[in-house]
Amino acid sequence: MIDVDRYTGGILVLSCDEQRGGPDPAVALRRAGVIAPTSVRHGNVTVAVWGQLATERAGGSPIVVSGLARGPHADVPTGQIDLANGVAGGHSIAELMPPFAAVQIEHDARDAAPHSTVRAVTDALGYRHVYHREGNGWSAVSTSSLALAHLDDAHLDRAGFAVQAMLGWQLGHRTLFGGVDKLRQRERVTLRHGRSMIDHYALDARRPRARLDRAVSDASALLRDYVVDYLDDHPDAILQLTGGLDSRILLAAIPPDRRRGIRVLTLESGPGSEDVRIARQLAERYGMRHLVQGLSRLDDMDPAAAHDLVMSAARDLNGMADPVAHAALLTVESTFPQGDRISGLGGEVARGFYYVGPVVGYPVARPLTRALVGWRMFANDSVAPAALDREFGPWAREFATDEVHRILQGSGMAWPDATDQLYLYERMQRWAGVTDSAVCLGRATVNPMLDPRFIDIANSLAPADKAHAGFLARLVCRLDPGLAEVPLDGRRAPSAYAAPGPRQRLANGVPMAQKARRKIVQRLRNDRRPPAGGDTLTALVTEHWRGHPELLDPVRETHLFDDQWLDALIAGGSADPSTTALLATTVALTTT
Repeated sequence: MIDVDRYTGGILVLSCDEQRGGPDPAVALRRAGVIAPTSVRHGNVTVAVWGQLATERAGGSPIVVSGLARGPHADVPTGQIDLANGVAGGHSIAELMPPFAAVQIEHDARDAAPHSTVRAVTDALGYRHVYHREGNGWSAVSTSSLALAHLDDAHLDRAGFAVQAMLGWQLGHRTLFGGVDKLRQRERVTLRHGRSMIDHYALDARRPRARLDRAVSDASALLRDYVVDYLDDHPDAILQLTGGLDSRILLAAIPPDRRRGIRVLTLESGPGSEDVRIARQLAERYGMRHLVQGLSRLDDMDPAAAHDLVMSAARDLNGMADPVAHAALLTVESTFPQGDRISGLGGEVARGFYYVGPVVGYPVARPLTRALVGWRMFANDSVAPAALDREFGPWAREFATDEVHRILQGSGMAWPDATDQLYLYERMQRWAGVTDSAVCLGRATVNPMLDPRFIDIANSLAPADKAHAGFLARLVCRLDPGLAEVPLDGRRAPSAYAAPGPRQRLANGVPMAQKARRKIVQRLRNDRRPPAGGDTLTALVTEHWRGHPELLDPVRETHLFDDQWLDALIAGGSADPSTTALLATTVALTTT
């Protein structure tokens, strides 16, 4: 049995106009699948907590709903966090590490009718997901968009499902429910007398362009200091180590004399995993304890258990990421020690992940957007066209393309910088953020390359300096020249990308060209790369639906999926993991 309760927990705060009253939070939470919440009413405010937050008490000090409140150098005590003034432990809340979010309720009994002011914030990246909505005479904030939706039967948002069907994640403030919005980066919501107000607790000031050599020097010192400080405070922390560049940077940031005995963990996605081979080589070189686990537990799972796990994952993700992939990771995590983690997530923000073609400051243009979404963003996570309703499917693709283009244009930047902002404040916030939000109460994970200071450095670099991993490769060389000579998974060693001459550029282009050819074949065949364990869980969940076809009846009523395709699936047809992910999400959100 997989213990998902270790990650489960949340909060819902409802503020009502004293004259009108409001909806019943207990009913909403029950319909959202929340088990055994604890509710307390203070005048016109009701606070409900559950799971890992069940012992929290509202009033005065904030309730940290991220499992982590860490400043630039140390953990921040809850009592030093002040949401009204946007400060935490002598720092701005904008300086705290993602994921961070907190809710604070201030009670005022001086009036004849006691009332409370509620404030909630998320971090400078908007990484920890917090949602809010306003009704007739009431407003609410919660870590569960599903609970907010059930306060008065919010409708499923077709625009949200269109984006989800194409990208596998969301954009902007959108959720899958109309009227339920997400707090964005640096935002604060204040509830009072049943009304809500959104403002920013800190401004987003961009740095001027930085020289590459200065950026490398500043970033390497920042990462080294951050990792050393964190290991001083959390000596048992585990490093997530792969064969890729991002985790290589963090290993390089750990001083060599502190590597021996550190635990590192690696997911074995299949036989002959290059991640495992390279991570094992590094662990042996530095005397680190290597923890490896595969997906064999999925082989012993029955269809009903797999379906329950995927449904739970869909609700924990609020429907806004892949529940099949998340369920597979939960299966692996059940065998790993939890506790404090150091993760390399975030390096993509500093290497031009979405650059298309030459790194030239073109203005944002629709042909470039179509190339980006068609060949990169829709490639792996979009739903099979045949699965979607015949009217909804084509409209969804155009709508999602228009939304991406609108965001790119709205940045006011040239194409390369605009795509960097899209990756950082959309994909990183809405895709990576929602998956980390689902587990942050059970496992404290820091991503040093999401430190606001590191992001400032990355944002200040010229796109040409970030392209082809040039900046990140130089970081490895500065931190540990020896590690920079060890080849990466499927690529040459970081040193080859740091300052390549003509021959090295040609050699570096070989794996890139091979990757491009694979992507072209993938697009022509309409293939989708499944997440680790995705094929196994997809088969099990589909088998469960075939035995219980009534579970898909509420899905048919949404007119998002094609009825004939659903009939064929029940009759024995196949579905890829991305399509199964959205179908499972729809089942979870339409079943109460």
